[in-house]
Amino acid sequence: MLPVDSLVWHEVCESARLQKLVADIRVDRVRVPVHVTSDACPVILDGAHRSRATDLLGEALVPAHVVPVPCDFLVPGWVHAFEVPPLIAGLGSEGFVVGFLTSGGVRRPVYALGTSLSALFDSYWTVANSYAGRPYARLDFVPEDRASFEWRLPSWRVVREMTTTLGPLPAGVTRFGPLIAARCPSC
Repeated sequence: MLPVDSLVWHEVCESARLQKLVADIRVDRVRVPVHVTSDACPVILDGAHRSRATDLLGEALVPAHVVPVPCDFLVPGWVHAFEVPPLIAGLGSEGFVVGFLTSGGVRRPVYALGTSLSALFDSYWTVANSYAGRPYARLDFVPEDRASFEWRLPSWRVVREMTTTLGPLPAGVTRFGPLIAARCPSC
Protein backbone atom coordinates (compact mmCIF):
# COMPACT_ATOMS: atom_id res chain seq x y z
CA MET A 1 0.00 0.00 0.00
CA LEU A 2 1.26 3.45 -0.89
CA PRO A 3 -0.02 6.91 0.02
CA VAL A 4 -1.99 8.27 -2.94
CA ASP A 5 -0.59 11.76 -2.39
CA SER A 6 2.99 10.46 -2.84
CA LEU A 7 2.38 9.29 -6.41
CA VAL A 8 3.13 11.17 -9.64
CA TRP A 9 0.69 10.83 -12.55
CA HIS A 10 2.49 10.46 -15.86
CA GLU A 11 -0.79 10.73 -17.84
CA VAL A 12 -4.04 12.57 -17.20
CA CYS A 13 -7.24 10.70 -16.43
CA GLU A 14 -10.17 10.51 -18.82
CA SER A 15 -13.16 12.05 -17.06
CA ALA A 16 -15.88 9.59 -18.14
CA ARG A 17 -13.69 6.59 -17.35
CA LEU A 18 -12.80 8.04 -13.94
CA GLN A 19 -16.45 8.70 -12.99
CA LYS A 20 -17.42 5.13 -13.90
CA LEU A 21 -14.53 3.70 -11.89
CA VAL A 22 -15.39 5.78 -8.82
CA ALA A 23 -18.95 4.43 -8.97
CA ASP A 24 -17.72 0.84 -9.41
CA ILE A 25 -15.24 1.03 -6.52
CA ARG A 26 -17.83 2.66 -4.28
CA VAL A 27 -20.09 -0.38 -4.84
CA ASP A 28 -17.80 -3.41 -4.88
CA ARG A 29 -14.58 -2.12 -3.23
CA VAL A 30 -12.49 -4.43 -5.43
CA ARG A 31 -9.10 -2.95 -6.23
CA VAL A 32 -6.54 -4.07 -8.73
CA PRO A 33 -3.13 -2.80 -7.58
CA VAL A 34 -1.56 0.07 -9.47
CA HIS A 35 1.94 -0.27 -10.94
CA VAL A 36 4.50 2.34 -9.93
CA THR A 37 8.21 2.94 -10.46
CA SER A 38 10.74 2.15 -7.76
CA ASP A 39 11.92 5.78 -7.61
CA ALA A 40 11.92 7.79 -4.38
CA CYS A 41 8.96 9.68 -5.85
CA PRO A 42 6.98 6.83 -7.49
CA VAL A 43 5.45 7.48 -10.91
CA ILE A 44 2.27 5.60 -11.83
CA LEU A 45 2.91 3.42 -14.88
CA ASP A 46 -0.51 1.79 -14.89
CA GLY A 47 -3.46 2.64 -12.67
CA ALA A 48 -3.83 6.42 -12.81
CA HIS A 49 -7.63 6.09 -12.84
CA ARG A 50 -7.60 3.66 -9.89
CA SER A 51 -5.31 5.99 -7.94
CA ARG A 52 -7.40 9.08 -8.67
CA ALA A 53 -10.63 7.20 -7.82
CA THR A 54 -9.10 6.12 -4.51
CA ASP A 55 -8.24 9.74 -3.76
CA LEU A 56 -11.72 10.98 -4.75
CA LEU A 57 -13.27 8.42 -2.41
CA GLY A 58 -11.25 9.91 0.45
CA GLU A 59 -8.90 6.99 0.96
CA ALA A 60 -5.25 7.70 1.70
CA LEU A 61 -3.67 4.41 0.53
CA VAL A 62 -3.78 2.50 -2.73
CA PRO A 63 -2.54 -1.08 -3.29
CA ALA A 64 0.57 -1.01 -5.48
CA HIS A 65 3.18 -3.18 -7.17
CA VAL A 66 6.62 -1.67 -7.65
CA VAL A 67 8.12 -2.14 -11.12
CA PRO A 68 11.78 -1.27 -11.79
CA VAL A 69 12.20 0.77 -14.98
CA PRO A 70 15.66 1.23 -16.51
CA CYS A 71 16.46 4.87 -17.39
CA ASP A 72 17.27 3.91 -20.99
CA PHE A 73 14.02 1.98 -21.49
CA LEU A 74 12.34 3.25 -24.68
CA VAL A 75 8.71 3.81 -23.73
CA PRO A 76 6.34 2.25 -26.26
CA GLY A 77 3.30 4.21 -27.38
CA TRP A 78 -0.24 3.27 -28.28
CA VAL A 79 -1.75 3.55 -31.73
CA HIS A 80 -4.99 5.56 -31.96
CA ALA A 81 -7.16 4.47 -34.91
CA PHE A 82 -9.81 6.74 -36.47
CA GLU A 83 -12.53 6.49 -39.07
CA VAL A 84 -11.47 9.94 -40.34
CA PRO A 85 -7.86 11.08 -39.92
CA PRO A 86 -7.25 14.02 -37.59
CA LEU A 87 -5.76 17.25 -38.91
CA ILE A 88 -2.49 17.68 -37.04
CA ALA A 89 -0.99 21.09 -37.73
CA GLY A 90 1.37 23.56 -36.15
CA LEU A 91 4.26 21.23 -35.36
CA GLY A 92 7.87 21.16 -36.55
CA SER A 93 9.28 19.88 -39.82
CA GLU A 94 12.37 18.06 -38.54
CA GLY A 95 13.95 16.76 -35.35
CA PHE A 96 12.35 14.48 -32.79
CA VAL A 97 9.39 12.46 -34.09
CA VAL A 98 6.45 12.38 -31.64
CA GLY A 99 4.54 9.94 -33.82
CA PHE A 100 3.42 8.82 -37.24
CA LEU A 101 0.13 9.71 -38.92
CA THR A 102 -1.05 7.07 -41.37
CA SER A 103 -3.88 7.87 -43.76
CA GLY A 104 -4.77 6.42 -47.14
CA GLY A 105 -1.79 4.08 -46.95
CA VAL A 106 0.67 6.95 -46.50
CA ARG A 107 2.68 7.12 -43.26
CA ARG A 108 4.25 10.45 -42.40
CA PRO A 109 6.24 11.56 -39.35
CA VAL A 110 4.92 14.26 -37.03
CA TYR A 111 7.76 16.29 -35.53
CA ALA A 112 8.08 18.05 -32.17
CA LEU A 113 7.86 21.83 -31.98
CA GLY A 114 11.52 22.00 -30.94
CA THR A 115 14.28 20.22 -29.08
CA SER A 116 13.68 21.36 -25.50
CA LEU A 117 11.85 19.26 -22.94
CA SER A 118 8.98 21.75 -22.81
CA ALA A 119 8.70 21.79 -26.63
CA LEU A 120 8.48 18.00 -26.64
CA PHE A 121 5.86 18.04 -23.88
CA ASP A 122 3.82 20.71 -25.71
CA SER A 123 4.01 18.67 -28.92
CA TYR A 124 2.40 15.62 -27.30
CA TRP A 125 -0.42 17.85 -26.06
CA THR A 126 -0.78 19.57 -29.47
CA VAL A 127 -1.29 16.22 -31.18
CA ALA A 128 -3.72 14.94 -28.53
CA ASN A 129 -5.71 18.18 -28.63
CA SER A 130 -5.96 17.95 -32.43
CA TYR A 131 -8.43 15.10 -32.03
CA ALA A 132 -9.87 15.82 -28.58
CA GLY A 133 -13.46 14.63 -28.40
CA ARG A 134 -13.12 12.51 -31.54
CA PRO A 135 -13.70 8.80 -31.00
CA TYR A 136 -10.73 6.50 -31.51
CA ALA A 137 -9.72 2.94 -30.77
CA ARG A 138 -6.55 2.32 -28.75
CA LEU A 139 -4.53 -0.44 -30.45
CA ASP A 140 -1.08 -1.99 -30.11
CA PHE A 141 -0.67 -2.25 -33.91
CA VAL A 142 -1.15 0.02 -36.93
CA PRO A 143 -4.38 -0.98 -38.70
CA GLU A 144 -4.44 -1.27 -42.48
CA ASP A 145 -8.09 -0.29 -42.89
CA ARG A 146 -8.25 2.97 -40.88
CA ALA A 147 -6.34 6.17 -40.34
CA SER A 148 -4.14 6.11 -37.25
CA PHE A 149 -1.66 7.98 -35.12
CA GLU A 150 1.21 5.93 -33.69
CA TRP A 151 2.73 7.62 -30.63
CA ARG A 152 6.53 7.68 -30.31
CA LEU A 153 8.19 8.40 -27.00
CA PRO A 154 11.75 8.89 -25.80
CA SER A 155 13.52 6.97 -23.04
CA TRP A 156 12.01 6.57 -19.58
CA ARG A 157 14.54 9.10 -18.21
CA VAL A 158 13.11 11.80 -20.52
CA VAL A 159 9.46 10.81 -19.97
CA ARG A 160 10.02 10.82 -16.20
CA GLU A 161 11.69 14.23 -16.30
CA MET A 162 8.88 15.61 -18.48
CA THR A 163 6.09 14.35 -16.25
CA THR A 164 7.72 15.22 -12.92
CA THR A 165 8.68 18.76 -13.96
CA LEU A 166 6.02 19.78 -16.52
CA GLY A 167 2.99 17.64 -15.68
CA PRO A 168 1.20 14.58 -17.00
CA LEU A 169 1.01 13.59 -20.65
CA PRO A 170 -2.33 13.15 -22.44
CA ALA A 171 -4.23 9.96 -21.65
CA GLY A 172 -3.57 6.93 -23.82
CA VAL A 173 -0.11 7.85 -25.07
CA THR A 174 2.25 5.50 -23.22
CA ARG A 175 1.97 1.72 -23.13
CA PHE A 176 3.70 0.11 -20.16
CA GLY A 177 1.91 -3.27 -20.28
CA PRO A 178 4.79 -5.17 -21.93
CA LEU A 179 7.31 -3.80 -19.40
CA ILE A 180 5.04 -4.61 -16.45
CA ALA A 181 4.52 -8.17 -17.72
CA ALA A 182 8.29 -8.66 -18.08
CA ARG A 183 9.39 -6.99 -14.84
CA CYS A 184 6.55 -7.84 -12.47
CA PRO A 185 5.82 -11.57 -12.85
CA SER A 186 3.61 -11.58 -9.74
CA CYS A 187 1.25 -9.01 -11.27
